[in-house]
Amino acid sequence: MIPHLPDATAAHVRHGIKTGLACVAAYGAAQALGLQFGYWAALSAVIVMQLSVADSVRMCWYRLSGTAIGALIGVAAILAFPHTQAMTYLALFLAVAFCAYMTRYDPRYRMAAITTCIVVLASLGQQDRLFFGLERVLEIAIGVGCAFLASVLLWPQRAGQELQQRLRGQFTRGAELYGLILDAFLNRQSGLAPDLLDAFDASVASNRDILHKVLRHERLLYRHDTRALGLKVDTLDSCARHLRAMLHSLNDSQGQGYDILMEPELRALATATQEAMRAVGQGAALHPEALEAALEGAEARLGELRELGATRRFHLHKLMQFFSFFHCLRFLGRDLLRHARNGETPGTTAA
Repeated sequence: MIPHLPDATAAHVRHGIKTGLACVAAYGAAQALGLQFGYWAALSAVIVMQLSVADSVRMCWYRLSGTAIGALIGVAAILAFPHTQAMTYLALFLAVAFCAYMTRYDPRYRMAAITTCIVVLASLGQQDRLFFGLERVLEIAIGVGCAFLASVLLWPQRAGQELQQRLRGQFTRGAELYGLILDAFLNRQSGLAPDLLDAFDASVASNRDILHKVLRHERLLYRHDTRALGLKVDTLDSCARHLRAMLHSLNDSQGQGYDILMEPELRALATATQEAMRAVGQGAALHPEALEAALEGAEARLGELRELGATRRFHLHKLMQFFSFFHCLRFLGRDLLRHARNGETPGTTAA
């Protein structure tokens, strides 16, 4: 670990050291194997090395698989066309045009086009063109392998760990926003800025991409509880939708605000919900009894007020605003209960 540096700075310092070591190792390995152009190995190591393990694995696979495809196309071009200048131009045109078209279906063909150029052009004038071209492919593979080993073995920065840290902070921030919106609603529906949740929503939306990296590129290398990670991402997505609906209901005010007769029950529900959100984010045991009791207490109090006719004095718009807001509170709490009890994927969207 790099001492006495902020996390972001330390991560980039480590990345610099790892990239330098991968480059040197790739060049040294190519030289040790007697390969003529070791700089191809060094360049490949630099190109594929990324900050996180998942991104490095993705780039390694992209370059290695694209190189293999391009090598096959290059070999086919050399074998299919006579070794004259005119035929070389034609072979290069057809091979590269084919790769460029195939990027429509798979981006690896971009790398394949580059490798095809290397195999066809770098081998011109050589006695054994196929062997010469495939040596260049081997150099690229050595660079990719050195970058992969450096990324996995030296200070690996895992996307799964990054996602866990993000979720902790996001659930905590979500609990704070929940309290802020509820306080505004109870304070005679004093509105909040419509863009209050924009940064939070953008942060939550990017979790899917990181989870995809974990599932696709890291799961075979490290042991992550991917089901738990996915469930947290789903639950936070649901919470973010309910928070957005709460904010919309809060700001949908007309005329003067009104006092909420069941304020104590709503504050009790808010406390239990916020504690549940923080517990999910921290990975702590979530005991659903308090949240369920708060939900039942709020629903029972609302039922009492309706039986007493307390809601009749409300203007229809204000009544709809209250029930819409309460609907959001209720379903957010229910989604957290599902997370705690059954591990079900939250899917109910607040209206």
